[in-house]
Amino acid sequence: MSRPDVSAIVLCYRAGDDIKLVIGPLYEQLRASGHSHELVLVANYWPDQADPTPDIVKAFADGREGVVVVSEPKQGGMGWDLRSGLAAASGEIMIALDGDSQNPTEDVLKMYHLMQESGTQVMKGLRIARYDGLYRRFVSTGYNFLFRALFGTTGLWDINGKPKGISRPAYEAMNLRSDDWFVDAEIILEARRLALTVGEMPVVFRRNDSRPSFVRPAAVVEFLRNMFARRVGRS
Repeated sequence: MSRPDVSAIVLCYRAGDDIKLVIGPLYEQLRASGHSHELVLVANYWPDQADPTPDIVKAFADGREGVVVVSEPKQGGMGWDLRSGLAAASGEIMIALDGDSQNPTEDVLKMYHLMQESGTQVMKGLRIARYDGLYRRFVSTGYNFLFRALFGTTGLWDINGKPKGISRPAYEAMNLRSDDWFVDAEIILEARRLALTVGEMPVVFRRNDSRPSFVRPAAVVEFLRNMFARRVGRS
């Protein structure tokens, strides 16, 4: 069977009923696009935590063609979820989006078209307007300056920006191992190691009032530890 043109991967962790605000519009946009497609909903969960999200996305997928649900007990953080979604996706181009409504769902097909037309192998969002608060902007700015200093990624900014787009050949050549937040950076570092083309798409990043940010002080320490470990390992 031929692969779909595009796989839209939504990371749904602990989104609850709010995930419908993302996957409902995105599903209709994919159907109206004229491209063969699939919608991959990643709703992995911690067994000891109450989270209705897996049941919500399974109910959404029921009776809807082209919707794939990944719902397994978690073995890691965001990186493990993203890698789970990429492994389950079958599209020629895969676009990953967080399920918290901070990126407009229209960005998925916009990025797909940019990658298709330009032949870019890896693409990420570049947040040109952010409404997620001073703390997140401060953390992101410091992280990006340090990342650029350690890895020499001049010309790239906002390493954690989403959506993230990866072509099928690029994904199959990568060796993604991160189970946590560092997976965004790992995608860029793997793309550079493989001499792949990397593009940036300007995006607007909305405020999220439905839940607290998952980027807490422990995540900042995690970022730093992973950056230095990767840098020492490549020295």
